[in-house]
Amino acid sequence: MSYELVTLTAGHNEKVVGAGANGYKEHEQARLLVAQLEKDFKAVGQKVAICTDDKGTTKASVWGNAVKNCNKYDKKGRLDVSIHLNAGGGTGVEVLYYSEKALSAKVSKAISDATGYRDRGPKIAKEIGFLNSTTAPAILIETCFIDNKNDMEVFTKGLQDISRSIVKAITGKSVPTVTKTETKKEDSASKTLYKVQTGAFADKKNAEGLAKELEKKGYPVHIVKQ
Repeated sequence: MSYELVTLTAGHNEKVVGAGANGYKEHEQARLLVAQLEKDFKAVGQKVAICTDDKGTTKASVWGNAVKNCNKYDKKGRLDVSIHLNAGGGTGVEVLYYSEKALSAKVSKAISDATGYRDRGPKIAKEIGFLNSTTAPAILIETCFIDNKNDMEVFTKGLQDISRSIVKAITGKSVPTVTKTETKKEDSASKTLYKVQTGAFADKKNAEGLAKELEKKGYPVHIVKQ
């Protein structure tokens, strides 16, 4: 299925930080993934909108504000995606849903395949405010367990892989990759210089005269005898 718009929400904020462990905070890590997702969705031509809330001071107001941000957009052809990190001593990825079981299973498996995380699969969660309040279909991705050191090592090193797996699962399109050869070509092109010759004179005095005028205007000048 193709979507007219995918909205992205990073769970929690600096006032309502969510889970935390191993030196990580959920709201910060979720925002890192959302930022990468925004780039990768745009790279495949998918229209995307960020609906993260940074103003709420309670758990309910944070997800409530995020829902309001999502619902500002036309619900037709829209998918709302909320990014979180799990906690509680487990390991792996799971995707919560209200009605989108098949998509949730697809996204969970895609992340598992890309990272080696245990695929905990789709979990119905109609009681969650974000899922039952958006006017469009929604999923909530519990990317990994923030209190599991191995999960977080994979998360930090494989953030781009996680993002690309989500994009592919939702859009069916692979994010283009830049090869080393292409990078070298771009670097080489950026080092190309173009020189401008302003005149050629048989009399050296005329050349020196023009050189002085150009120097007064701030241009670097070199007189070359040929």
